[in-house]
Amino acid sequence: MTTATAPAPTDTWPRRNEHGLSDQQRDECLAAIDRDSFVILPHLLPQDMIDRANAYIDECCARFDREERDHPRYHETNIVEHDPVFREFLLYLPALQLSYDVFGPMFHLGQDKWTRKFRVDEGKDPMSLTWHSDGPLGFPEVNGYAPLHTLRFGYFMSDTTHGDSGTLEVIRGSHRKRTLHAQQSIHWQPFSGHRADDFKTDHVTVQGPAGTIVAFHNGIWHRAQNNRSDIPRTIVYFQYCPCMLHPLHRDVPYPGDLSPYSAEERWLLGEPREPHRWVIGTDADKQRMRRFRRKAEK
Repeated sequence: MTTATAPAPTDTWPRRNEHGLSDQQRDECLAAIDRDSFVILPHLLPQDMIDRANAYIDECCARFDREERDHPRYHETNIVEHDPVFREFLLYLPALQLSYDVFGPMFHLGQDKWTRKFRVDEGKDPMSLTWHSDGPLGFPEVNGYAPLHTLRFGYFMSDTTHGDSGTLEVIRGSHRKRTLHAQQSIHWQPFSGHRADDFKTDHVTVQGPAGTIVAFHNGIWHRAQNNRSDIPRTIVYFQYCPCMLHPLHRDVPYPGDLSPYSAEERWLLGEPREPHRWVIGTDADKQRMRRFRRKAEK
């Protein structure tokens, strides 16, 4: 088993976090995802975003404690509307640059959530995650590969460089292996189970300080075991996918009032529109995410 560790930050962080990846960094990130199924981004998340997100999560966990929810893990989905800091996660520039590279202009928010895992000393945390992939469910492999239909970003809100944190573990390059939960051919058949040695090679533990950002392919095999440390493990996930795919937890079209949100936010949240525009899109639709194109395309 090897360890992947986040790099030291290489630049300064302006307010509003409108830094981004260079075209070379975008190429390097895409190459790593294609080769390894995941990449640790070359930047750390700004400290002010970490502090504000953790303050919100602290308040939620305190409320859950007052409600006497006895559980080693708390989580919350559909968080963009819950605190302004999560709107900054929604529009985090490097994530949207890479999503544009992968999906083109027709993508939207597929999932937004946070999770906090507390110490579990004995037995097994019922919410710990065994080896799994995030799909594709009901899709066949394409030339032996798991098709990429979601790009997920995990933002570490706590330090995971110490032992027993229950941090993310992955199988490097597993989107190129026999796919978990996917069809082996165009003929659908139930998944028959993995081989005994599927998880023994290319096993990587992803570690890093608070602010580490990992992006990964939906076909990657990954897990998160018990947190056996005194430091709660906290992570925020934002996932993007083509507009034609339904988000994991959200209703689309968006059922609420979108007037407080920017044009980019409204698009990512699933602004109501005619059915064909979720699949094909008009020329105007394809301009909504134009800020995240590469310089050469502009």
